Amino acid sequence: MKDKTHILVAGAGIAGLTTALALARRGIGSTIVEAFSAPSEVGAGLQIAPNATRILREIGVLDALAERAVAPTSIRLGDAPSGRILLDMAITPKWLDRMGAPYLTAHRASLHGVLYTAAVADPLINILTGHKVADIRQDADRVTTRLACDAGEREIVSDLLVGADGIWSKVREAIPGAARPRSTGRIAWRAIGPASAASANKVTAWMAPESHLVTYPVRNSETLNIVAVTHGKLDAHNWANEADGEKLARLLASARSVTDLGALDKASWTTWPLSAVAPSAPWHHGRILLVGDAAHGMEPFAAQGAAMAIEDGYAAGLAISASRGNHSKALNDYRALRLDRVLRVARRTAFNRWTYHQSGAGRIARNMFFQMRSPEAFFGDLDWLYGYRITE
Repeated sequence: MKDKTHILVAGAGIAGLTTALALARRGIGSTIVEAFSAPSEVGAGLQIAPNATRILREIGVLDALAERAVAPTSIRLGDAPSGRILLDMAITPKWLDRMGAPYLTAHRASLHGVLYTAAVADPLINILTGHKVADIRQDADRVTTRLACDAGEREIVSDLLVGADGIWSKVREAIPGAARPRSTGRIAWRAIGPASAASANKVTAWMAPESHLVTYPVRNSETLNIVAVTHGKLDAHNWANEADGEKLARLLASARSVTDLGALDKASWTTWPLSAVAPSAPWHHGRILLVGDAAHGMEPFAAQGAAMAIEDGYAAGLAISASRGNHSKALNDYRALRLDRVLRVARRTAFNRWTYHQSGAGRIARNMFFQMRSPEAFFGDLDWLYGYRITE
């Protein structure tokens, strides 16, 4: 016997939960299937910019997140080898008023937790944990998803399947011509450390040749989330790999003038591979749609991974609800709504990587440019990013 649901969402991560909540806020029910048995504190810290927090307010979870997050007072760009701050951009009340939403930092588990709690509490959302997508078939009228679970297998028939199952998406395999994840040749390292007086309550990107460090508060202003990006490759697809620390040691040695960081050479580091999915490839086929990293996984150089997942989920909810059951229209409208936005964010991500990792003469020119740039001008250049609004 097959179970039936109107909309099936594969993946109870940030994109999938936002999709289900956006649909529920418009009176549309859904079923979420997720491989994990229960949420766990995996992942790293997140920067959650106003383009995402205003959506979190719309779906009713911002207040709960704010209780578990930090509102940093500034965003800084620094040169790691010299230890100099090149640009210090205060997050002022005036800027926040213009954005109409806060800029927050938090552990990923905090964001995921408030979304998951809201989804569990919503009578229009059914969550099935311990269910892994095994196979997908579709015809003109329905999608049949076969799931593996402890009890064996079950099938769910839906009018629409939303693949929100991350960069290693199983649902993506059902989209002809969809991009596949590619290794970027870079890895990210994460540690937690105490904040100094200079680094407390600030987001700081320390740029270095072919690498960089980012620090920002999580949980409270005294605790720093520290992420380093270096060259390297890992085969595993999880959040706690082991890797050769030579390149990390080189980066930390180059940043010894950065007094904010403390004794990071003694920190306990976890690491994960950085992969990407080309955003220009197809995101939908028939009655199947991809959102978040499953559609366009990006490296973290613009700190927009979580924000893109939130934007995608909210846009999917709008497109599906506005289509009044015309799923072909919903998926085409979603693509039209998101494509230019995602491509622009992807270009900014690539530009930031190029800028952050400059060496030699390029590093000197970059440092001079940032020292001459006013905070107001820099923030103004990013109004398109942080001020973005999705409307009905």
